[in-house]
Amino acid sequence: MTKSEILLNSKETKGLKVTFGFRILLLVFTAGGHLFSYHSIDEVIRVGMVAGFFILGSIYMLRLIWHGQNLKLAGYLGLTADIFLLCFMPYNWYLSVGFIDKVEPSYLLKTALPSITFSILSISALAFRPIYPILLALAFDIIWLFFIFIVLNDPRTVITASFIENMFSAAVIPSFYMMNILTTTAVGGILGFLCYSYRNSIRDAVHLEVQNNQLERYFSPNVLSQIKEIESVFLAKKSKVVVLFSDIRNFTSMSESKSPEQVVQFLREYHSRMVSVIYEYGGTIDKFLGDGIMVTFGTPTEQPDDCLRAISCAIKMRSSLQDFNRDLKFETNQGIKQGIGIHYGDAISGNIGSETRLEYTVIGDTVNLASRIESQCKEMGKEILFSESVYTEVLKQMETLGMEEKKTFSEMQKVGTVAVRGKQEPVSLYTI
Repeated sequence: MTKSEILLNSKETKGLKVTFGFRILLLVFTAGGHLFSYHSIDEVIRVGMVAGFFILGSIYMLRLIWHGQNLKLAGYLGLTADIFLLCFMPYNWYLSVGFIDKVEPSYLLKTALPSITFSILSISALAFRPIYPILLALAFDIIWLFFIFIVLNDPRTVITASFIENMFSAAVIPSFYMMNILTTTAVGGILGFLCYSYRNSIRDAVHLEVQNNQLERYFSPNVLSQIKEIESVFLAKKSKVVVLFSDIRNFTSMSESKSPEQVVQFLREYHSRMVSVIYEYGGTIDKFLGDGIMVTFGTPTEQPDDCLRAISCAIKMRSSLQDFNRDLKFETNQGIKQGIGIHYGDAISGNIGSETRLEYTVIGDTVNLASRIESQCKEMGKEILFSESVYTEVLKQMETLGMEEKKTFSEMQKVGTVAVRGKQEPVSLYTI
């Protein structure tokens, strides 16, 4: 079952409970009402017997629904009971006054059947199945057309154009009673449409929730709020982006001494801590690469302080790793080390992939260089390395910082120049 089907099933279950609850109340009121207004005692007995049978049946159906059993069967049995009542009630009334031998069939058109039908239609719609009110309205139309047919073919029927005669005598205006068919059909159609719209709204809401849950995997809450306001945010574009790669040092050899369950649990805990820091600084999770993480700043929208936040994020990730090491002191004697590489430059971002699988990501030389800078952390014995483009952008933003932050960023220093595969010119690297 999909999530929307599970939710619809839950709503339908609740709706059926309410439907059978109201159906029991309607039967009780109908049977009780006949005690105060009836033509013969036989009429009361017949109503009492039918009402009692259907009340017991409804209670049994409620029991099945309560245990989540035979929901569709319960719905259609309830619908069948409603249609039976639409047939039984006018028959019982007509029988109690002497039937067709003593009373003109126009009596059938002057009963409270349309009013009762509207009540039953409303109750059936509470099950949130569009077909129920539509079938119920169709059943009434057939019954009512049958009554009109009998009336028009009875020699005792008097056709009139007087509204007063129509209301206060046996005479009838056929078109007046045809309106009951139109109104009942319209009400049944409207209720069916409302049920259909409600079900679609649930599906759309679940689909939107799933999309939001997917977005929450990549974006921090504040970035996610921006995304919801910008429809074109995932269109492919070229922009300035900060790319951060993080990787655990010697993870392969460390994982060999652990069971698969321990490795997965370790990575979940590690990633959970790192993601919390990344979201704190407005970073976007591009992807997890085993024990590594690729993060971007400036996606889906650029911010002037992207480089500042990337460096601050790296510092906090280092601090969070130290806390993690302290928590693991009983599991390992050697602390976990990580390398973080950061680069700032042009990149293409957007939904990339096939029609069946899309992934929001960034591609380009900036991504490749950030990855290679991260790999230099082990060679240079540094936990954080970043390119000159990041260093230059941070210097530009220094004036906007407070004294404490200025002190932190003033500790940036150049650690060397390295030749990077794919680059003709050496790359200057900095740390903090």
